[in-house]
Parts: sequence; C-alpha cells; structure tokens
Amino acid sequence: MFNIRKALVFALLLSLMTTGFLLPSSKAVSANKKFDLVVYGGTPSGVMAAIAAKRMGLDVVLISANQTVGGAMSNGLSHTDIKRPEIIGGIPEEYFDAVKKASESGKSFDVNSITAEAIFNQMLAKAKVLVVRNSQVALADVVAGKITCLTTVNSEKYCGQQFIDASYEGDLLPLTKTAFNLGRKDLFEYSDYQVLKPEFRERLVLPKVLTRAEKSSLSQLPFMEHPRKFTPSQTVLTSGMPSMTYRFCLTLGKSKRALKLYAEDRKYVPAWNAIVKASYQKPCKSCHSNGNHKTTKFFTLTRVEGRKWDLNSYNSFTNFPIPKDYFTKPISRLATNKLAARYIESFVAFLQSEDNPVASERATLKGFGMCADQWADNNNVPYQPYIREGRRMVGLTTLTATQELDGNSAQDSIGLAYYNTDSKLSVSIQHENVLYRDFTDYRFTKVYHLPRGITLPKVGPENLQVSVAVSTSPLGYGSLRMEPHYMQLGQATGIAAALAVTSDRAVADIPTRSIQYQLHAWGQPVIFAFSRFIRQ
Repeated sequence: MFNIRKALVFALLLSLMTTGFLLPSSKAVSANKKFDLVVYGGTPSGVMAAIAAKRMGLDVVLISANQTVGGAMSNGLSHTDIKRPEIIGGIPEEYFDAVKKASESGKSFDVNSITAEAIFNQMLAKAKVLVVRNSQVALADVVAGKITCLTTVNSEKYCGQQFIDASYEGDLLPLTKTAFNLGRKDLFEYSDYQVLKPEFRERLVLPKVLTRAEKSSLSQLPFMEHPRKFTPSQTVLTSGMPSMTYRFCLTLGKSKRALKLYAEDRKYVPAWNAIVKASYQKPCKSCHSNGNHKTTKFFTLTRVEGRKWDLNSYNSFTNFPIPKDYFTKPISRLATNKLAARYIESFVAFLQSEDNPVASERATLKGFGMCADQWADNNNVPYQPYIREGRRMVGLTTLTATQELDGNSAQDSIGLAYYNTDSKLSVSIQHENVLYRDFTDYRFTKVYHLPRGITLPKVGPENLQVSVAVSTSPLGYGSLRMEPHYMQLGQATGIAAALAVTSDRAVADIPTRSIQYQLHAWGQPVIFAFSRFIRQ
C-alpha cells in the first residue's frame, strides 16, 4: 500500500508539473479580461470558492499573493484540526477524500504540504480555474457601490462582476472601504467577555534575581512589549492584535537540514535559558513522547506521514502578536515573516542543544531537522506563516462565542462548525521578571451553524463576499478559525456568486435557501439537530 500511494503522489506531481499548474504564474495573459468572479486569496477557502463557482458555469480567476495555493495547509499545517469529520461535505470532502488516497498515512487529515498543494492544484486544474500567483492586491476600483477591478502590485488588472475576499488578512476590506475590526478593540461589545472572562495573567514568573545578561536579553525579545511601567487592565486587553506563527515540517529521516541557531538570535540565549528553567519549575503534566505525538513545554509534534512531523506552537511562546504594519503596510510582511521564521527555528535549535538546561526537552527534540525536500528555495521554511486571525469584517450577522457555546439559529446556515474557544494570545508583555499575556477560558462548543450573514458586509460593496475574514466577535473567531470551516464558507460564497451572476442580482438578494439547495445537492450538511446531521 505504501508503494501504491507513493506512486500515486508521484504521478500526481508529474502531471501537474507538465501542465504548468505547480509553477508560479508569469504575467497573466488575461489580466485585462473581465471575469464573472474574481477570488482573492489562494487559501483553501479561496480554492473551494473558485471551484464551486466554476462548476456552476462562471468564468473565474483565483489570485494568490504568494507562489502557492492551499494557504496554511500547503505551508506547514500538515495536521488539520477537525474534531467532527461529519460536518464536512461537498467539495471540501472531495479534497479530504483525495488526501486519504494520496497520503502515506492513509488518513484524511494528516498529509505533508507538498501532497496537499498538489491535490489543491489538481482540483483547480480539473475545474479549469485560471490561477494567478505572486500577485498581492494593491488597489480596488469601486464605482457606484460595486467593485469593478482589482489591481495588483505587478500592475495587473482583474475586473469582474462578483468578488470574494478569501485572504487570511482580509486585504480587500480597507481597499473597498468595507467596515472591519482589527485586533481586540471590540472585545467588550459582546456578552462573550462575561462568559470566557478575558484577563491578563502571569504567563511565567522568572527568578527575582536575574543576571545582567538575562535582563538585557529579555528586554530584546521580539514580538513582545517591554514597558517600564505596567498595570494589567481592560484597556490594555483591547489593544491586542491578531496572532501568527509558523508550522514547520520537521523530520527524523535522512532528508533533513540541521536546525540552526542563527547569529542574529544568539542574543536571546540568556533569556531563553531563564525561561526554560522557570517553565520547568513545575512538572510538565502534558509532556510526553510516543510514536506519533510529542509534547514539550513549548511545542507539540504530530507525525504526519513517514518520518515527517508537524511542529506547532504550544503555550504560545512562539505564537506572536502581529505588528499593525503587517496590515497597514503589506510591504512589511516579508521582513516580519523572515524574523518570525528565523526566531522559531533558532529557538528550537537552542532547545536541542546542550545550552538547554532541561534534559527531557533536549531528548524529545533530539535528531529532528527541517524537511529538506520542502520549500527548498526558501530555506525549507513555508512561503507564508500561519495567520491565526486577520481583519474581521463587520457583517450583516456577527457570530459570537456565546452562540458557539449555546447553539445558534439554523435558518440561514451555509455550513457547520465545531471547535473549542481557542483564542490565542493577542498581547505579550515582559515587565521586570514576569511575562504576561491575555487569557480566556478554554471551552468546548456545541456543533454550531455558519450563518450566511457573516460573509456579507454591513457597510461595503454590494458585490463583495468574504469567506475567511468573516464577521465574528474577537473571541468567536477563536473557534471559527479552522480550515475546514473556511472551506465550507468558500464553497457557499462561490455558489452565491454564481447565482448572483446568472440571475443578475445583488449577491445579498440571493435567497439563502437557493444556496442551501445547491449545498444539499453536493452533499454538504447545513443543519444540525437532535444530535444528528441532516442534509437539507
């Protein structure tokens, strides 16, 4: 079975390379053509939206800001978080079925990024969707309340009747004057804060007496505030920003590159030493190392297939608040991404080394290196980080954490979701010998419905839908931000765009029941009731 799957993946990659679908696009030959639908964002959600609309007869272009499609799933997120596979149907289910067939593990939700991207590309090629890569949007033309064209930094212009923002960052929102929230400024506008109780907590208390080198090193840690005076308050909580990290591919196999502690990061070693020692003052009850899963105080590693592992941040020491410039000045993203990726690799390399004072941590990470066969032209680092949250559009409906916990109306449902209220840190502060961060209660939700209104702007162009930067409360996004949820939202917005074009109506005027009918035809459940999934 192993050889058969390997042969399938090889054949898949070969066929895609010969058709050009794995190659970054050059200047788009049809940049001046008017499309029925322009999808911005090469995320899994964008792929689903483009394929759905194409299957319904639209002329579609999918624009990715970098050279890959498949977003985080093609860039290190190899272990897909899904707790209720039953919620997945339609085109997303086709993807996960293809993963199961191609993956060496024979699992639907564990697959290395090369295979993931190959499957996304194959699906796009089969649907005959035009894909444009390495094209960051720069301008949007809005005339009489409608988007007419998008212009990229390469001066390529893509015009259309309908538009979908499927980017993690929500980049079309400010360009089209669509109302949105960024960060935690609206944290206390919903009942969520009473339920999940966001507050500052001491993340880690370091020794009262620190060396001069340790103090200096701590004060230089990136993605962290170092105020001279600090008093935890609700005002500081609302200053929080979305977070990001990198999901690395690590391996114990021969095809690896040794992890490197870069010269630029050696100044952090005294701080890391103090942090590791303080972290292990209390026993690590969750730490373990078995055949398929490993957990330390700082990382979890999940075996994906063969000798490849998915490295994920744990306890948020390598989960970073995103600088505001990342959103206001997209040109700054490359520098921020490089800093974050280098810092994470240096930290893991430190934990592997004899400089790490905790032997059990060293032992768990021993022998791991970067997957040398992935992202070879990018130092084996994914082309994009794992953006846990970007902008959040202000929509016709706002999904809250309270609704996710208690259940919500199924009337305008376009999909199903289920995940805990996993809100990552948005503020990271070092003050004297204490590290602080914002915390919220970790709760398990019910299976809840994805309301269509979260994809439609309350204030914005009438031909715009959003499938990733959707309308939620800050704490509500912590549960929604899973790729299978985004994929369902992409599928539904693609259907809605197709119905709007073919009927020559505003997309908000398309009856939700018409979208639900098409979802039902494709096998996507949209209603959860009486502990059973009903496809209707």
